[in-house]
Amino acid sequence: MRSAAVVFFLLLSAGGCSRWTSDSNARDAGRDAHEAANQAQTKTDEAARKAGKAAHELSRETAEAAKKAGKELHRVAGQAREGWKEAGKDQPADRK
Repeated sequence: MRSAAVVFFLLLSAGGCSRWTSDSNARDAGRDAHEAANQAQTKTDEAARKAGKAAHELSRETAEAAKKAGKELHRVAGQAREGWKEAGKDQPADRK
């Protein structure tokens, strides 16, 4: 009877140790999963930041190009206006 009690006690002790080990392993797995999620979030944040910078640069370059095109159109329109005035002066008075 005494040996049965010792065996029973040893079995209970072994079960408790394995539970502590599995709890520890679960905590480690959870910690690793959390760390992997943080690393993935950091990588996506970096990618989004790079994409945002590229979009901003493209927007700035587009605005500069539009401004230059607007100035060029204004200059060309002025030349056309001057050309029309000159053409009107060269025409005889009866054709006006």
